[in-house]
This record gives sequence, structure tokens and C-alpha cells, in this order.
Amino acid sequence: MNQLTKDMRAIALIFSLLITVVLKAQQHQNQILQNVESGNYKVFKVKQKSHRKYQWVPVKKSWPLQITKNAAGAISEVMVKRAGILNEKFVPDVPGYPAYFSFAAYRLSYLDGLWVYYSWNGKEEATAKYVFTKKSDIGLGVQALNSKVAAYAKAVFKKQTQARALVKEEKMRAAEEERKLHSIENRKVKALRIKFIGNVGKVAHYAEAIAYGVEAELADGTVLSTANLGGSLPWSDFELHHQGVSNTTEEVRVDEDATSLKNDQIVVELRSKFHADLKARRSLPTTNDIPIRVTQNGFWGYNRHKHMAVIQGKDGQHAGRGDHLTVKIKTVKHRQTGRLLNKIEIFNTTKNKLVARYKLLPTTKLSIHANGGGGMNGFEGSDRSPNGGNGGYGGAGGVITLIKDPSVKQATLEFQVNGGKGGRGGAPKYASASRGQRGRAGDPGKIIRKTQKVTFKF
Repeated sequence: MNQLTKDMRAIALIFSLLITVVLKAQQHQNQILQNVESGNYKVFKVKQKSHRKYQWVPVKKSWPLQITKNAAGAISEVMVKRAGILNEKFVPDVPGYPAYFSFAAYRLSYLDGLWVYYSWNGKEEATAKYVFTKKSDIGLGVQALNSKVAAYAKAVFKKQTQARALVKEEKMRAAEEERKLHSIENRKVKALRIKFIGNVGKVAHYAEAIAYGVEAELADGTVLSTANLGGSLPWSDFELHHQGVSNTTEEVRVDEDATSLKNDQIVVELRSKFHADLKARRSLPTTNDIPIRVTQNGFWGYNRHKHMAVIQGKDGQHAGRGDHLTVKIKTVKHRQTGRLLNKIEIFNTTKNKLVARYKLLPTTKLSIHANGGGGMNGFEGSDRSPNGGNGGYGGAGGVITLIKDPSVKQATLEFQVNGGKGGRGGAPKYASASRGQRGRAGDPGKIIRKTQKVTFKF
């Protein structure tokens, strides 16, 4: 028998094998594994024999495989104990209709008495790494087994659409049953309570999140609580109506815009979706004591192309100047504590936009930077132009105009309006050529101070 005939018969055998697998592919792993038990399995690993040729090599020690099934008889996990030491937990891709079990980047499928441990690529190809079996040998070459596994998996994938929908529907049904079990829906509730978790320290712009939970006391004295208080009361039972903080469950953050901090406090409030008059409310006065830095610097030379069209030669690009800002400040009394409090508004006149509104204690530091950007470095010389390129100019510092209301007796402010550094000159191509010149530093900006009546809308 010549080699061509042998090759054609081999191809026909593989083709026949693939057809058989596809015809049987309506069977998923749960069906195939009905009578397969946990135990010790012989292990074969793949070894490369030559270019594109691989062979099976037996491993001396057997590996234990532990199969776990749920109450319905479906497999929930397959534990592979590699070398009997390292545990790898494989779980089904679709619990009701699995094509494989997965762990990290690997998959595990059982076909014709063989557990195939393989990887899967974007071309829908299987690459076996190990095979576990009770048989004396595998009976197929490495490439043939890879093709068999790939054909099986792809055929089952086509059958999984409905199964995935059923799994999703079942999860939703189970989640709804779980919610109703712990919900206050259709129950008589005596009171709702909001509880802050831990010691609440700073209540200010950019402070750490404030954690809170909810308790519901039923008419019979039973107390239900949310998960972060040790219970299972669902957050979906409530509508949130927070003020001055993020409208979120479990934890809230103080708003960055002071306009929402009405009456200088935050309010955490929620209402029952199932009881019209049932609500809980807790408030905390703001502490206004987190230092803040506001940056409105000019762009760096290497970012100049983001702001305007540039023609890039060997010289570095010039940087942008710091923005012009107007900062207004007025002192009022904290509406909850009576302490002095500075209201501050920052407006960017260069970009014609409001930057921020804050409420800070007079002793809380506010830093505002409107520095010029740094110039771009020059490029190295080339064969055609051996001298290094010149560095770009640094941007000028911005202008900050501070307007203080006569009420302001103390404010902890820091301003920076420095000019940006010039870029370094580029290195020469040859020792006989010249390094580029460093770019000129930007001029410093200005700080203008005024005292006049200030009116705010917050």
C-alpha cells in the first residue's frame, strides 16, 4: 500500500470520526457522564515529537478526579488533583447543558472514556495537554483527538442557546424567590432605621465613603437587616432620596459641588416601595475639613497636537500657558454647628467655565495651580540634519484673581502660577555636530487680590 493510499484512508477515518461525533453531539456532558464515577485515572501528556508531530506519553502516577453533582443530578464541579497534590476546580460552562468544564484558561470534556484536558483558541481549535482514562491506551493520535474534541464542542455550542436562556430564567426565578423570602413586601413593618457603620469621621468634599445599612423592625418584633449589617434584607425594597451625597446603596460619598449641601448637612433617606408612609432618614453636619487642590495648568509641549494643528520638525513643541482664574470667597456661619465657613467659587475665564464650588473651614487648605506647561524636548539629529533639535518653550504661568468679601477674616489659600520649564535640546547625531538649545522657560504668572462684596447663588 503506497503512502498516498494510507494518507487518504487516514483522512477518511478522521472525517468519519467527526461525522459520528457531530451526530452524537446533542448529548451534553451531564448526559454523557451519568454513569461516570470519581476515582484515580491513568494520565497521558502531550509531547512534541518533531515539527507539527505530537505523541502521547504516559505519566507514572495516576491522578484523582472527584465529580460532584447537585440535587438534580447535574455535575456542579469536577476536581482534578494534578499529581494528587494541586487541586483544580472545573465548573460547567452552562450548568444545564455543558459542553465542557472550565478552570482558568483550560477546559475539560469527557468523550468515549477519555477526559480531555485542553485549551481553546479564537479559531475554535482544541489543543490537548493531558488525557485521563481508565483504558490501557487512548486509541487516537493527538491531532485526531484535538479534532474530535473541537467538533464535539462546536456541535454542543449550537444547542446551548435555549439552555442558556433557561439557566438565565432559572437564576432570575431563584433570585426573586430569595428576595421575597427576606423582603418586607406583604409584611407589617413597625419602623425603618438607617444605621451608619463604623465611626463617621470627615463629612466633606473628597472624604472617604460613609457606609450605612438598613434595619426593618416588623410588627412582631423581628428585625430584618441588609447584608452589610449581617442580614439579607434586599436593597431593592427601597427608593433612595439622598441629599448632598451620592444616591447609592451601602455607602455614600459627599458631593463635590457645594450647591447640593443645603443647610450644611448630608441627608441619607429611603422609603419603602411597598408601604406608602414608611421611610427612614438620618443626617450629618458637614465637617468641611479635607484639603483640596485644583489644577488648571497649561498643556505640556508633547500634548500641543491635542489642542491645535502642529507641524512637527526636530524642534520640540512649545507648551501652553496656565489658565486665567477668578476665585471668589465669602465667610458665612455653618447652619448646623455655627462655626465660620468659607464659600468658594472658582471660575476659569480662559475656558469660560465654572471649575468648582466648595465649602471649607477657614483653616482648611485650598491649593490652586495655574502653572505653565513644560516645553517638549528636541529630537536627536539625523543623517540629513545632524544637529539636535531645540527644546520647546515653557508656557507662561496663569493669572489668578482673588476676590474676597469683606466678611473674610481667614482663608488658608495657596496659589501657584509658575512658568513652565523649557524642553531639553536634542542630542547631536555625530560628535562634530551641536546639541540643540534648551527651550526658554515660561514667564511667571500673576496673582491679583481684590476686596469687594461677593454674592453667591448657593
